[in-house]
Parts: sequence; structure tokens; C-alpha cells
Amino acid sequence: MATVALTKAPAGKVKRGGRWSPWLFALPALVVYVAFLVYPALSSLWFSLTNWDGLSATYKFVGLDNYFKLPSDPVVVTAVRNNLIWTVVTIAVPTVIGLALAIAYIVSRRLLPAAGVLSFVAMAPFVVPGIVLAIAFYAAYAPPPLALYGTAAILILAFATRFLPIGYANADAAIRSINPEMEDAVRILGGGRLMAIRRVLAPLMQRSLIGAWLLVFIPATRELSTAMFLYGPNTRTMSVMLMDMSEEGNFEHLAALGFLLLASTLIIVGLASSLLGRDFMLRRERG
Repeated sequence: MATVALTKAPAGKVKRGGRWSPWLFALPALVVYVAFLVYPALSSLWFSLTNWDGLSATYKFVGLDNYFKLPSDPVVVTAVRNNLIWTVVTIAVPTVIGLALAIAYIVSRRLLPAAGVLSFVAMAPFVVPGIVLAIAFYAAYAPPPLALYGTAAILILAFATRFLPIGYANADAAIRSINPEMEDAVRILGGGRLMAIRRVLAPLMQRSLIGAWLLVFIPATRELSTAMFLYGPNTRTMSVMLMDMSEEGNFEHLAALGFLLLASTLIIVGLASSLLGRDFMLRRERG
């Protein structure tokens, strides 16, 4: 029988790239970043600093006049106040974050026989379009005897339902990263389950819960698909206000208010990154 000789191929020599090779990889990302984020943001800023003359098709630079006019408009002030208050109330402890934490704890520690059903219910709003969810809330809570249409309550309930999956996903990941034996140790020493949650889970999950709070706060401030169907004359939000300005053709004030919303979001993300780490929006704690 013929014998096949196996020979080892000579090891190839690794050749380092030139000094410009990193830029060959970074340049496409930089072009996409500038084209899809920096340029639109700067264009919005420029548009907010000018007035459009439709007759002569020219821009007239007016500086910060469009920004100074926003606080004098009571409709804008009311929309901004409503947006901040209702968003904070929506993700406060008794609503999204508290409910998500309770469901995640029950599911993770299997405190109920059908805990998996709770997990499905908590994640179900993620696949429901916002306008469909708004129609469902309108059909359920607008007619008497509740008659909540046009009130802050129906918006808060709708926002809490819409963003519950985000809070649940982060709370569940944080709880699963904590070994349950730490809670068992507290209970062996005579403490109850509530003491274990307060003394063990709460301190360890503090950073994760702050990150979850911010992850819900950011999209809730600009939610439109749900708010546009449920708002009333006195419950207009910022996203609805932006849509109204667009329909009225008030593009200068629209750009000014939109840029303020963009700037505030970037500031919040920057503060969160400095406090919680650059990857707070993606990180999952490991036990």
C-alpha cells in the first residue's frame, strides 16, 4: 500500500499593516457617522438659527430668536412640562421599573408555578405596534365609567405598558446575574425575603436599575405612536407638539424644539456613560 507523506506547510509570516491601515477600517464608519448623524444634527441646528423666506427662497440668519420664542408659547411650555412629568411618573418605582423588577424576581426565583406566563405577558407589548396599543387603550378606558380619554392617567398607563419589556429585560438580566445563595444566606440567618431583597439584591442591582431607568426614559420622552391617539387638549406631549408644528409649517420653531430634545438626550446619555460606563445600554452583569 502506498504511503502518503504528510508534510507541514511552512508557517506564514504575519505582516503588519502600514500606518494608514487603521484608517481604512475607520473611514467607512466615520463616513456613515457623519452622513447619518452629524450632518443632519448640524442641519437641524442651522435651520433653527434661521428663518425661511418662501418668496425669495432664502434663509435669514436670526441667531437664537427661535429658541427665545419657545418659552413665551404656553402650548410649548405645557407640552414640555407634561412630557417630563409623565415620563418620570411612568418609569417611577410603582410603575415600569417596580413592576418589571417584581415580575423578573418572580420568574427568576420561580416563586409561582406559572412564572413563565408572567415573562411572556411582560414581553408581549414589545411586538404590539404603538398605534394598535393606543387603540386598545382607547377602547378599554375611554368609555364610561372610567372615561380616561384625554387625561394624564391613560397616557401614563399606555406608556407603562409600552415600555414594560425594556424594564423587564434589564431587571431580569440583573437578577439572573446574582447568585440566589446570597439570599439564602440571609434567610438562614433569620432574615425574610424582603430583607434579602433590601440588603442583598437592591445594592447589587443599583447600577443596573439606573441603567434600566435611563433606557426607558430616553424613548419615553419621544414616544409618538401611542401619544398621538390618546392625548387631549391639555395633555399634549413634546412629540405631539413637534408633529403639530410640522403640520402648521412652523419649521423654524420645530427645528429649535427638536434640537433641544436631541441635545438633552445626548446630555443624558453622556452623563449615564460617565456614571455607569460607556456600555450601559448593552451591558449585562455577569455573576
